[in-house]
Amino acid sequence: MRDHLYTLAGQKVVVHQIEHEQDLTAFEAFVAENRRGLAVDTETTGLDLYAPDAGLRLVAFGNHAEAWVVPIERGGRYLGAVRRALLDLRKLVMHNASFDLQALHHHAGIPMTDLWAKTLDTKIVAHLVDPRDRMEGGTGHSLEDLASHYIDPESASYAKALMTFLAAEYNTTKARIWTRIDLDHPRYNLYCGLDAIMTARLISILVPLVPASARDLIPYEHQIAEICASMEQRGFLLDVAYTQTLATRLEEEEHQHAAVARSFGCENVNSTEQVAEILTARGVRKFGSTPTGRRKVDKGLLNELVAGGDRFAAAVVGAKKARKWRTTWVQRFLDGRDAQDRCHASINSLRARTARMSITGIPAQTLPSGDSLIRRCFLADPGHVIASVDYQAQELRVLAALSRDQTMTRAFAQDIDLHLLTARAAFGEHITKEDKERKYAKVVNFGRVYGGGAKTVAEQTGLDLATAKKVVAAFDRRYPQVAAYSRRLQAQAAQTGYITTPVGRRLPVDPARTYSALNYMIQSSSRDVTGRALVRLHEHGYIPYARLPIHDEVLFSLPADKAAWGAHEIADVMEEDMGAVCLATDAEVGKRSWGSLYGAET
Repeated sequence: MRDHLYTLAGQKVVVHQIEHEQDLTAFEAFVAENRRGLAVDTETTGLDLYAPDAGLRLVAFGNHAEAWVVPIERGGRYLGAVRRALLDLRKLVMHNASFDLQALHHHAGIPMTDLWAKTLDTKIVAHLVDPRDRMEGGTGHSLEDLASHYIDPESASYAKALMTFLAAEYNTTKARIWTRIDLDHPRYNLYCGLDAIMTARLISILVPLVPASARDLIPYEHQIAEICASMEQRGFLLDVAYTQTLATRLEEEEHQHAAVARSFGCENVNSTEQVAEILTARGVRKFGSTPTGRRKVDKGLLNELVAGGDRFAAAVVGAKKARKWRTTWVQRFLDGRDAQDRCHASINSLRARTARMSITGIPAQTLPSGDSLIRRCFLADPGHVIASVDYQAQELRVLAALSRDQTMTRAFAQDIDLHLLTARAAFGEHITKEDKERKYAKVVNFGRVYGGGAKTVAEQTGLDLATAKKVVAAFDRRYPQVAAYSRRLQAQAAQTGYITTPVGRRLPVDPARTYSALNYMIQSSSRDVTGRALVRLHEHGYIPYARLPIHDEVLFSLPADKAAWGAHEIADVMEEDMGAVCLATDAEVGKRSWGSLYGAET
């Protein structure tokens, strides 16, 4: 055994590096003495837990002053000691428990469900204390950011820089050091042990800081995190043959478009200067400019030129799009799949200031709207079909429920076209569903949820500013209690610096942007509608069929012979009443692929 002494926030701490099996006796005695609870941290070969060559290397157990680091990669008695410790401890504290528990489950065979019930996640608790990222003026939610703010900035900086130093020592990159570093390297073990000690200290600091209104959210958010982790762990089946064919097709399209661009003299479509030079030679004059004064070629300009029939612009757009779709999505699906051809999304159940979720790996929230090409890559399980259940105008219904606007509430209760109501208030009672004015009103209805004013509406619809102002004013006249509710939220934000959602979540509001209070309230409350639905789905036993939560939608793989019935039952479970407003749901059953819900044939 090797001991590493370190001074953390002016106090001596020690990290014990286990080197031999006989060292495990002292480790097990430490666990027995701390059976009430310890912080746990894992070190893996990288962030992709499910890659064929991924592995779990070290596991650290620590309290405020002491940590033990076990080389679990060696298996045997080391693995057994970690397994017993995790099961024997009454409480576990982790930072980003979803990652660590999946690592322990996938690589050490320790069931996640046995551990989630006794786990506290400092990342979750920190979000309830301050949901803002550092760039937004908050503490941030990484272990380094939190340790720097609450414990010891110097130690946090040291820990953050340590792996950079080690990467330089091994003449490799930070991304690759995790697989290359010697398991017994002293500073690698110190790094792991310090993370456990800092996590142990953080939880005792953070829990008392959670606002009283949000205390009940601690178990709620842990349950949502567990549900999302189970979806991550289960994965989404990839149609490898289709995806490989699509990757080849996109590469060919990129080369074809690039060849057209070269015929105009452009060797690199990703070079803004080259593209700008050729466009200038072709008579284009309306460039924007970058902060350094260079010509700016943005999507808006290129799309306008494409709409006008410009072949060079079309080649640039086509080449860039084909490359982005192939490298950002399709090839990553192929490279990131596991041995069973499943891709595992990373679901951050508490990402935004408002607690809205985010998904990476399978970027379900950012894929092109209505496009089947990328979604076609993913399949329901054998004998299953894809089903989707989503909320009908979730955010508008939440707005109606919270503002208690009588006109809006009545429209949803009586199934009246809300967009048509707004359009007629602005343009007259003669407007019909087929008229373009209804489309303008639809943009306004959703835009007001996000705090968008007349200028935003004008930009999104192409309306002149005067007409946009007319539609926005009509919205405020038609739904006066929405405007009154927004004013109340802004006043609360101006007075206290935050607003509190119906579930007790405290959302800081920037003093210069109090107008965003309504947006924060509706987005956060809508997220909690979906969150509560996930909890109910778990209680009813439907989560094993769930694949992804996508804002106001949940995607499922259901047995084909029961899919219609199952989707209907799931829709009933997800439906929720918010006072006078029903958060109604729609169920759709497709074929084998996710793309079938967007027009794909299979």
